[in-house]
Amino acid sequence: MGDRQMRMLFITEKFPPSEGGSRIYYYNLCKNYPAGNVVVLTKKVDGWESFDQNEKLKIIRKGRPLPNWKYTQIPKMFLPLLWTIYLTFRERVDVIHCGDFFPAGVIGLIMKKFFGKPYVYYVHGEGYTWFAQFRFQPKVRKVILRNADRIVAACSYAEEGVLRDLGGGQEKIVRINPGVEFERFDPNRKDRSHVAGLDLDRKKIILTVGRLIDRKGQDTVIRAMPKVIANVPEALYLICGRGPYEEGLRRLAADLGVDKNVMFYGFVPNDRLPDIYSICDLFVMINRDTPGEGPEGFGMVFTEAAAAGKAVIGGRSGGNKDSIVDGVTGYRVDPLDVDEVAAKIIMMLRDDNLRKTMGQNSREWVMKNFNWKDKALQIENLNQGIFGPDTRSSSCGGEGSKC
Repeated sequence: MGDRQMRMLFITEKFPPSEGGSRIYYYNLCKNYPAGNVVVLTKKVDGWESFDQNEKLKIIRKGRPLPNWKYTQIPKMFLPLLWTIYLTFRERVDVIHCGDFFPAGVIGLIMKKFFGKPYVYYVHGEGYTWFAQFRFQPKVRKVILRNADRIVAACSYAEEGVLRDLGGGQEKIVRINPGVEFERFDPNRKDRSHVAGLDLDRKKIILTVGRLIDRKGQDTVIRAMPKVIANVPEALYLICGRGPYEEGLRRLAADLGVDKNVMFYGFVPNDRLPDIYSICDLFVMINRDTPGEGPEGFGMVFTEAAAAGKAVIGGRSGGNKDSIVDGVTGYRVDPLDVDEVAAKIIMMLRDDNLRKTMGQNSREWVMKNFNWKDKALQIENLNQGIFGPDTRSSSCGGEGSKC
């Protein structure tokens, strides 16, 4: 097919305005792919109509996201399968990209077996532990992985999981870490006008941005707060996000007597994130591996905070070894050791020069390594490589390459 631009169909259950790091990841890869050469097939979520009106991407939404991946949902695969067949031929699609295990991954497998269309399958770090709770899904996913023409691993943790699953297969794995829109973030800005009335003046603000779920570890930071406050009385923990754990987190803060130093801000829309990051002194998310949710994947919030010039602290779990340079842009700590978490937060809040230096390191690092246009270029070259031995993944196997 030469060097002509490949046209791809991207299939995923959820797409922005749906929340979640993987959704932002898919959106930015598609958004920065050569204009007019990607079609997104996804589902309707709250707010989709106003979102799509302002988008240049070609987005086709049919139905609502599946409530789960149990075998009882199999009949619901046929509508997206029919749409995939239709769009593949109508849009003259070269490669199908599958953002989810089901139905996208199964559809990709069917399209290859029956129509000869190559497919790319995406893997995130949080998936491996989570998949282990099911009986049949891990076996089906291995079939999908083995038959995929390329596998995109969003972090090194995901890449390691694929290698374990397949017992090899390095030649078709391409690690593409998420990028960050660093031009949106100004490390010299600290605008607190949008939080006026919250009495944040003269506070040292610890910030977490993320859903209020088990693996994000907001409870660990709350448990660390008594020691933090004893050493840094002006410390305030600002929690941004929403989720099922909010009531329990509020109760924990009250039980520990730190509720006056813990503030729940609620959901922050994407366009307000630079404002929120700008007001914090330290970004913290003590992510951990959990039986029901698995570990954190890459942890895009760490690179967003870095783009805002902030030092970060994360849990030593999952894929954030790609988003935190330990000792340079921040620290990775034992997510189950409250004392270690407290000690690192205290050290960072007390040492203004250390925070400033790490914040500068963070900004320089993301600007160099996390440009979305470079990530989309990797996808474009990956698609080209499927059709020609001269551009196969052996020349684009790792993060930081120009594939």
